[in-house]
Amino acid sequence: MKSIIGVSFVILLFAFGCSDDYYADGGVLDDNVGELGVSTMEYLQENAAQFDTLVSLIEICGLEDEVNASGNTFLAPRDYSIHNYFELIFADLDEWPATLNDIDADEMAKISVILQNYILPSQEILREDLTTQYSYATTLTGNSARFNLQQDDYLGNVNQGAQHIVFSLDVSGDSQYQSVTVVSSDLKSTNGVVHVLDSDTHIFGFN
Repeated sequence: MKSIIGVSFVILLFAFGCSDDYYADGGVLDDNVGELGVSTMEYLQENAAQFDTLVSLIEICGLEDEVNASGNTFLAPRDYSIHNYFELIFADLDEWPATLNDIDADEMAKISVILQNYILPSQEILREDLTTQYSYATTLTGNSARFNLQQDDYLGNVNQGAQHIVFSLDVSGDSQYQSVTVVSSDLKSTNGVVHVLDSDTHIFGFN
């Protein structure tokens, strides 16, 4: 029975994480999406196909106010990257919790810290302020975050492709940064800025 429940949990996470389309050029979705007209949490809630699991974890950890704090930046990991994280920590299918609320307190405390590394309090990071040189910010946990613009090659032409934001985090505190590409940038909520992260290569928590 636990295996059936575990499989169901995996399927739900996979469905939420893979059903959306996104733009891989690091730009805003269109001219109207830049100004969201809702808070960061409301934006995440309204886009359940991408962020349903993320929203649930934020709520379980009691971080809604931190995500919605005025003037902050939230780097939004999509559900598929969270699914990949759960595959790492629950390697045995029988260990998968029936629901997110069934994750034990110690593991949820770790998840809370991970979530706080995606929150930059009192700092609005915007694409127009970034260059190919590194810019630095501080996460809610006090870890160092790094941002820069990176341009892809196109049809064999160096640096002629799409330009996107790269978000890097010093997870261990030894200046060994791990990076992820921003796929949708400069989404302006009523309280701050949201950048949506690539989930194809990123694992929640930079694991």
